[in-house]
Amino acid sequence: MKRIVPLLAGLLLLVGLLATPALASDVPPLPHAFYGEVEINDGPAPVGTQVEASGLGVLTPREGNPIVTTERGKYGGPGGLDPKLVVQGDIEEGTTITFYVNEVSTGQTAAWHSGEVTELNLSVTIAAPPGGGGGGGGGAADTTPPTISGISVSGITETKADISWETNEKGDSQVEYWSSPSKLSPLDETMLISHLVHLTDLTPGTTYHYKTMSRDASDNLSVSDENTFTTLGEAPAAAFSASNLSISPSEVHIGEAVTISVTVANTGTASGTYKVTLKIDGSVEDTKEVTLNADASTEVTFTTVKDTAGSYSVDVNGLSDSFTVKEKPTAPPTPPTIPEKPTPSPWPLIGGIIAGVIVVGLLIFFLVRRRAA
Repeated sequence: MKRIVPLLAGLLLLVGLLATPALASDVPPLPHAFYGEVEINDGPAPVGTQVEASGLGVLTPREGNPIVTTERGKYGGPGGLDPKLVVQGDIEEGTTITFYVNEVSTGQTAAWHSGEVTELNLSVTIAAPPGGGGGGGGGAADTTPPTISGISVSGITETKADISWETNEKGDSQVEYWSSPSKLSPLDETMLISHLVHLTDLTPGTTYHYKTMSRDASDNLSVSDENTFTTLGEAPAAAFSASNLSISPSEVHIGEAVTISVTVANTGTASGTYKVTLKIDGSVEDTKEVTLNADASTEVTFTTVKDTAGSYSVDVNGLSDSFTVKEKPTAPPTPPTIPEKPTPSPWPLIGGIIAGVIVVGLLIFFLVRRRAA
């Protein structure tokens, strides 16, 4: 029996030594604990204020995170038995931890280190700080939009740009941008503190105006001031030319209209407006403006009437020609009208013939009667 007891003790010691590495490898890292003062709107936070830590690998909600204040203006304490904000989980050394008071970011961060205890004073601005009660406290509804800061532009190319900004509380992300007309980026509904929006399909060499927008969980919208950026590359431009000067007719009389026309074309890569000026004998007589899209053309027509005979030079945006105005011809005198001779009536002739026939008939009648007697 005396030999068995030492043998069993040795076996137990051997099993313990063999098991120690396996158990050690499964031990989670020690938490990092925080405590300190907490202010809301530059004043001590009321009892019942919720303090929370968040970061990659941090377990929340979990006992000790979040923590609810039990003393005005303080969360946790330095004593060994005082409660603390306990940050634990599968967290890598040096991971950045962000702190929230009543679910609003303080904008303050700290590096996580296993087993440490850190005093960290926190402060935040909230529209209506909650009062008394546990579990994060109650209070007036949040009516204050997020505060936008740190707006910047990066990654600018000919057709792309990245817009980033920060908010003091979690909100969604959207950008209004324009050269003309205004556009909106797709709404990113992810509730974030750090925001990033990618703009695409931009025009090279163009200055864009933009505003960043974030809406918090209480539907309070914040819109930043207007900012600008310019994409890389050359801006598209209009390029106009005038051709095919036509004058019709080229010779008229005083008071008759002359039509003058040219063809205007935009051979550029953007729409634009072009001024067409008609000069006659060096003086501006008329001006017209035409707006054309890229690769478009149109005919511009002028009409003029002159009351003085002469030759007139024409210039339309550097194209030149001329037309002539003549005196109106004098009409020839009208010759006197000669009256036509009246056409003689045929009835006297017909009457004479009839009378002659009657006389001859009577003579024949009397001659025949005499012979018969």
